[in-house]
This record gives sequence, C-alpha cells and structure tokens, in this order.
Amino acid sequence: MLDAVCFDLDGTLFDDRQYVRGGLRHAARVLERETGIDCADALRTAYFDRDIREATFDVVLAEYGLSRDRVPELVEAYHDNTAELTPYPGAESALSTLAGRYPLALITGGRNGREKLRRLSLADYFETVLVTSRLDCSKRDPDPFERALETLGVAPDDAAYVGDRPELDFPQPNRLGMTTVRVETGRYADADATGTARPDGTVPTVADVPERLSALETQK
Repeated sequence: MLDAVCFDLDGTLFDDRQYVRGGLRHAARVLERETGIDCADALRTAYFDRDIREATFDVVLAEYGLSRDRVPELVEAYHDNTAELTPYPGAESALSTLAGRYPLALITGGRNGREKLRRLSLADYFETVLVTSRLDCSKRDPDPFERALETLGVAPDDAAYVGDRPELDFPQPNRLGMTTVRVETGRYADADATGTARPDGTVPTVADVPERLSALETQK
C-alpha cells in the first residue's frame, strides 16, 4: 500500500524546453547588449539542433570569436530568465487527485526548482521540495530520496517516484524498493529503460499517473 508519492519536475510535470528557450533568449539579450552581437539563433540551433547541451555557451562564443570568460555571466542570465512556464496538460489535475490521497514530495536536480514550481502554480501540492543542487548531491545518489522518505515519514516500499528520464530518475528509487513510474513525455520519451533504470510502470502522460499508481498498488 502506498503512503506517499514523490515527483521529478523537469520533463515530468512540464516541458522543460520552455525553460531552456527562455534562458537562451535572455542570455542572448545580455550578450547583445554588451557586444552588439546577436547570437540568439546560434544558441537555439546549438542546443536544439546540434544537440550541444553541456557547453552551449562555450561553443557559440568560440564560433563568434568571443571570450569564454563571458560564460559564467551568461549562465547566470540563463537562469535569471522569467519566461512563462506551463504545466503539461493534466499535470495539475493529477497532482490534485494524488494530493487528496497521499502526501507529495518533489525531488529535482534542476536549478531554481522552487521558482519553477511557483511559476507553474504547482507549489501548493507538495509538502516537501528537495532541490539536489542545494544539497550537494544528485539523483544519482540515494541521499535525496532517503531525505524525502524521512521527511514524509514513510518506508521506501510504501512510496512511489514518478519521473521521465530513466537513467537518472529510477536506479536509486529502484534500489531502495520504491515503486517507480515513468512518464513518456519530453526529450527522454524514447530513452532506453533497462536494467536498474527499468520502472515498474509506464504511462504516456502525467495525467495517467493516478490510475497507474492505483493499478500498481493493487499488485503489491
């Protein structure tokens, strides 16, 4: 029987590419204001079309002959963006349904997790929010999951974790004995989910999570 449900944020409750687009746009504005060079299209192309996710600013600055010393400033500008964020269809109704049954926790590795929740108007559904970047750990460690379980006062086999990125979201909760559910949305919809990254259940959208959890609960 489930006593609590934990959620991932980026890619699970909303399409985090909204945040990326807003961040790149804001960083490009800062760069243009300081250098007169408009790199907005180049940044979007590098990230979304060329799949340069880890060093987008470094690559584009080098291609424009600009110093990479500007990278920290652009990273800050990226995360200071205030672009509108919209939850996935059905996300709020799913959280509302589940919050009526269980205490909910959010475990996210994304920076500005609490601010994203506020902009999504989803913060009130969660009893606890853990942002791993502020805890000196990541979801590749058991720590954030154990902290969430301790805060909620539940055992691992009485809790579920819902995420979208198999290799990051599921190995640790699977090892702990939590029930795991994958939402097949966003950029990791086609990602491999085998071995320790294999979830207990899969749903096409976050709106389907309450029904799937109910089904899994009856199987325990």
